[in-house]
Amino acid sequence: MGRSARLLSLLRPYTPLFVATIVATIVSSVLDGFTFVLLIPFLRTLFGNAGLPEAGGGGSTVEAVLDRIAGPFIHAGSPDVALRNVVIVLLVALLLKNVTGYLASVGSVAIQEGVVRDLRVRLFRHLHTLPLSYFQRTRGGQIVARIISDTDQVKTAVSAALASLLQNIVVILVYVVILFGLSVRLTLLALLLAPALLLIIRPMINRLRRRSRELAAERGEVTSHVGEMIASVKLVRAYVAEAFELERFRQLAERYRKRVLRAQRFSSLTSPVSEVFGGVMIVLILVVGTRLALAATSSLDPAVLITFLAVSLRLMSPVKSVANYPTIMAGAAASAERVFEVLDLPEAEQDKPGEADAAFRDKIEYRGVSFEYEAGEAVLRDVDLEVRRGQVVAIVGPSGAGKTTLVDLLPRFYEPTRGEIAIDGVPITRYTRRSLRRLMGIVSQETVLLNDSVLANIAYGRTDFNLEQVRAAARAANADEFVLRLPDGYQTMLGERGTRLSGGQRQRIAIARALLRDPPLLILDEATSALDTESERLVQEAIERLMAHRTVFVIAHRLATVQDADFIVVLAEGRIVERGSHDDLLAADGLYRRLYNLQFRT
Repeated sequence: MGRSARLLSLLRPYTPLFVATIVATIVSSVLDGFTFVLLIPFLRTLFGNAGLPEAGGGGSTVEAVLDRIAGPFIHAGSPDVALRNVVIVLLVALLLKNVTGYLASVGSVAIQEGVVRDLRVRLFRHLHTLPLSYFQRTRGGQIVARIISDTDQVKTAVSAALASLLQNIVVILVYVVILFGLSVRLTLLALLLAPALLLIIRPMINRLRRRSRELAAERGEVTSHVGEMIASVKLVRAYVAEAFELERFRQLAERYRKRVLRAQRFSSLTSPVSEVFGGVMIVLILVVGTRLALAATSSLDPAVLITFLAVSLRLMSPVKSVANYPTIMAGAAASAERVFEVLDLPEAEQDKPGEADAAFRDKIEYRGVSFEYEAGEAVLRDVDLEVRRGQVVAIVGPSGAGKTTLVDLLPRFYEPTRGEIAIDGVPITRYTRRSLRRLMGIVSQETVLLNDSVLANIAYGRTDFNLEQVRAAARAANADEFVLRLPDGYQTMLGERGTRLSGGQRQRIAIARALLRDPPLLILDEATSALDTESERLVQEAIERLMAHRTVFVIAHRLATVQDADFIVVLAEGRIVERGSHDDLLAADGLYRRLYNLQFRT
């Protein structure tokens, strides 16, 4: 599907409203033209020539039509009565024209905002289906720019500009019909000049399209930089890097300014060019029309000429809007390309037909599992591992050994490059991701908390838990006491990323979140690292309650926390090099013993 067709497809849900808007526009345009045509009887009545030509007489076609519709009323009786009647008809037509114009405008805005909402929701939904690798290689600000500013630009094309284009085309057609009815020769003169305007504007549009694409990308970079700075504000201040960051931002802002200027040079040209062209056309009509009206054998009534000029001037605005449409479309098309770029990315999180709901009764197996983030760079190599229900397995090893990757494969955040993972003998690829992840609770070192209440953070993603259930989970996680000391208890807003809480408190909120769901499988990814002694004690107590009667994968840097595991797996360079109990591994005097000695040497 081409870009234009995709843009038009966004209007499909609003077809009835769009048709109603166009109908209202047609009615408004006809009434608008009608008010101008009323100038003819108004001028004739005002200057002593009351009455229109008889139908089929020597007047213009428009006069004949007007005579059939309202002739008996607008030139009945004395000149004073006729003038009063013309004014009444004019006011009624003006009122109806503005009512229908208002309805058309409201309909256009409703379509516009509906389209941008639909597109944003569609883009946001699609982001949830993309692989984690997309978010790791794409700057957050670029993603935000696509959802907010780029969709705003797209709505301009598919709704405001497109609706405006069609509405203005309707207005132009109505006015052209009226102009033909007033004078065929003058109308043909105007139409013969129109194609020249398109030839003048077209080269500008081609350049503007390229500049708009560059501008959209630069806007995303500025957004990314601001978001990155806000997230790293403590680092900036700790390293006294304010001046450095200011200079980086100044350079980005300057580059963005230059992009805007380049785009505006062409964008701003189309309006004055079309206006000057329209002015030249009006002058030509005035010159030719005056000669026709003042010639000895006058073929054009002065009142008709004045009306023709008034309608021509009124036609300037919609013609200018139509001439500017390619300019608007060029900027919107660049943003549309960025939005469709994301929408065209293949979905990785979509459940496939035939996938069943997962259940866990007996064991989890890794069978010859290998994994690569980049081709040729193996992170895991031929991993074989079996964990029975109720067992606690600790995964240890030096940094970069592949510990986190090993557990990330279990909830299908990534798929193995080779081999498979099975639950109760069934490969997990036969289960839906949603049902598989419901079996698991995950507590990691970097706790993610939202700018919401404590209650909402513990019950995240669910609305079927009441306050008592949340408090019970918080008590088990050693969190209830400090939560009650917060200003509004469980309704306290935690701030972005939970900045109102300490590291240990954030961890206990995350543990309460996992406890509330009561999952049979638990993944703990260095959940007690980077905590002070007292916080670690409280978190460790909470973790012990969380681990009870569950199958647990524990990634630990501090080996003291894994000594009681049912067995320990030692990873090095993506391979399992040792496995066994704490005592067995110490006795083996291998890598585990060396790591242990490094931490506990006296």
